[in-house]
Amino acid sequence: MQKKYLIGNWKMYKTTQEAIGFMGALLPELKAIDAGSLALYIAPSFVHLSAIADLIGDHQSIQLIAQNCHHEAEGAFTGEVSAAMLAAIGVKGVLIGHSERRSYQKEDHPLLAQKIKRVLEAGMQPFLCCGESLAARKHGKHKTIVQQQLQESLMGLTPKEIETVAIAYEPVWAIGTGQVASLTVITEMHAFIREVLSELCAGEKVPILYGGSCNPQNAKAILGCPNVAGGLIGGASLRVDAFMQIVAALLEQKDGTGYSCN
Repeated sequence: MQKKYLIGNWKMYKTTQEAIGFMGALLPELKAIDAGSLALYIAPSFVHLSAIADLIGDHQSIQLIAQNCHHEAEGAFTGEVSAAMLAAIGVKGVLIGHSERRSYQKEDHPLLAQKIKRVLEAGMQPFLCCGESLAARKHGKHKTIVQQQLQESLMGLTPKEIETVAIAYEPVWAIGTGQVASLTVITEMHAFIREVLSELCAGEKVPILYGGSCNPQNAKAILGCPNVAGGLIGGASLRVDAFMQIVAALLEQKDGTGYSCN
């Protein structure tokens, strides 16, 4: 079975002390289960990365990814962080093009394509986010929007390079709103994304995660849908108990006992 992914995106939450306390409670929980079949990640703020890297140490059950990086390798960019800086402290991947950055920081597709190249050059895995607004979906443009996001953000990459990228489908209208895409919508969009990736010669190797108000109550159903290789989790990743419940749902999928939506 395909590897299952779970990313806890903390966004701009937690002080360093809170982050350390969270990891102090989470790591023993992970040691108590067989999470070796999963790819688990935490994406904290930049200021927490080094401290959490030290706590994780040689712990193999969870790894660090960053929420962002700069699109240039280095330079006079005050306040920015390069991909090489992240890799040097043990970060394994970077979120690219989260809808909040597309909206608030006005990040466009060519910029995201540059970021992906920087991340790959640094030996890390890019996690490219895509997804449509509610207006785009109501006007029937959701597939066109997502296709454009993928094609233009992956432009210039070889098929082999694309196969090292992970995709996170996050319908903008379901992020932090409590409104969850139906299983039918999730299945349809993940199948469509798979088609787009196939056209880019990426085949079945690229994992597609779902992000958008996924929580312990709906995780089992969502993570059991076809082409859903895991979840990009926001609010539910801020509490150890909630995060572990979603881990448990993923483990059920690996055991073949989870929900299946057709």
